[in-house]
Amino acid sequence: MSGRRLLYRDREYGILMGVCAGVADYFNLSLFGVRLVTLIALLIFTVPTLLVYFTAGILLRDRPLCYSGRDNEPSFWRRHRRSVDGEAGHHG
Repeated sequence: MSGRRLLYRDREYGILMGVCAGVADYFNLSLFGVRLVTLIALLIFTVPTLLVYFTAGILLRDRPLCYSGRDNEPSFWRRHRRSVDGEAGHHG
């Protein structure tokens, strides 16, 4: 894996689709500031802002998982793998 960062959706810190949270993290900006600019753009340029937001929400991938807990890391990944395998049947 290279050191380059990708733009993604961050649904953990997001309100609707996580687009603003992903943009804030990618550009190292304040999440509140990104949401405020998005809200102002929504009020002034409603249709283009909605189109860009929902297009980004559909096209961007979810934030990659990273472990940052107190539990044993391998057991965390085993539990996560089971939950992803269980969800895979619902998408096919």
